Amino acid sequence: MDRDTDLFVQAFWVKCREVIRPEIDIAIGALRGAGHDAHVSTQEFSAVADGLPTDGGPSLTLSIRPAGAPDDAAHPALEFRGDVARGAIDVMASQGRKQSYEIADLGPAEVRAELDDWLARLVTA
Repeated sequence: MDRDTDLFVQAFWVKCREVIRPEIDIAIGALRGAGHDAHVSTQEFSAVADGLPTDGGPSLTLSIRPAGAPDDAAHPALEFRGDVARGAIDVMASQGRKQSYEIADLGPAEVRAELDDWLARLVTA
């Protein structure tokens, strides 16, 4: 991994730890309080094609299983993925919506707005 890639990946994980994850934890508390199941998963950066259906960028994903949904049903997800080539963070919803942010421009207010928008779309879907 080259120096610029390494620095971006490190910055991505710092952003996840300090900005993204605290907002996700608040959302998880509210979701679980409403009877839904919510989980967070991560994927490390890989410069080598590994056969996964993603581009290898690091990511943090929130997925939920609505109360009463069968275990084998598709679970809605909101993914924060580091786009190493562009040095940006893409926020991608399972419904197909995508928003990109420069890494420095993604703060708690933007994460909260993305979560609120995603959850609102799930309720009306």
